Amino acid sequence: MTKLKKLLAIITASALTLSLAACSPVKEAAPTASKQALNFGAMSSVDAAVLVIGNEKGFFKKEGVEVNLQTFKNSKDRDAAFQAGNLDGVICDEIAISLYQNANFDVKITGVTNGDFMLIASSKSGIKSVNDLKGKSVAISEKTSIEYSLDKILEKNSIDPKDVKKSIVPAIPTRLEMLRNANVDAALLPEPFASLALKDGGILLGSASGINVYSSVTAFTQKAIDSKSSEIKAFYKAYNDAVDYLNSTPVSEYEDIIIKSVGYPADMKGKLNLPKFRKNALPKEADVQSVIDWTVKNGLVKKTLTPKDVMNDIGIK
Repeated sequence: MTKLKKLLAIITASALTLSLAACSPVKEAAPTASKQALNFGAMSSVDAAVLVIGNEKGFFKKEGVEVNLQTFKNSKDRDAAFQAGNLDGVICDEIAISLYQNANFDVKITGVTNGDFMLIASSKSGIKSVNDLKGKSVAISEKTSIEYSLDKILEKNSIDPKDVKKSIVPAIPTRLEMLRNANVDAALLPEPFASLALKDGGILLGSASGINVYSSVTAFTQKAIDSKSSEIKAFYKAYNDAVDYLNSTPVSEYEDIIIKSVGYPADMKGKLNLPKFRKNALPKEADVQSVIDWTVKNGLVKKTLTPKDVMNDIGIK
């Protein structure tokens, strides 16, 4: 009988324990913090195509990051928005990065893009090669990656940049019109303006990519890198997925999106000549040092900078 009483006591105690457990609140897993949105600025150019496709085809959404892409008609407006804190990152150039750093605006190169500048001569100029540019006028934007690219193309062909007349024309559409009207002998142009100039009979003399100059980069502020690291990593994962899509999909399936976003005229449909897009990577330190040296030589930067000061590998980790 004693054994029976002990057994009943154990059963009763167990039942009570289970009852109390059932009545006690269930501890829920802490909710996963949602990613913050990234505000990103870019000019309307071919290197923005990856970002546009990333949004349009849902690659950013798949990685759980919202990218608010803002496009600008000129670098002045982009820089104003960037420095006002309205953007976390931008597509810009290595010269701009050095200028930001010189002004104590801490921005880091986090990748390179497929942007390019093409040196194109007017069909009426009689120019057939870079060597014909001595004493001729070339339309550029001053103290920018465009001027840097021109200098490097000339030097590659053993021409002193001082032997060319640099015509300062910041607005790219105006630069194209001046070339069309033979108001300048040549011009350095990005896409889609370069394609339009060639379509009009312009003569291609060289390009930034042809001498391994990175005409544009992606960059984020150090503040964004510190506070939105998981979002930036997701951004670049989606970026690389968008690159895979662009490189493996017929242009006809997405050219309407590119024409609209980049600014190609409608009659370019079926004629787009897009580059093979590259997955995210950092430029070589030697190339970045070359840019820094140029900015110092031209009196643009007083601060002592090294490639490590202006780059961050968050986009390739």
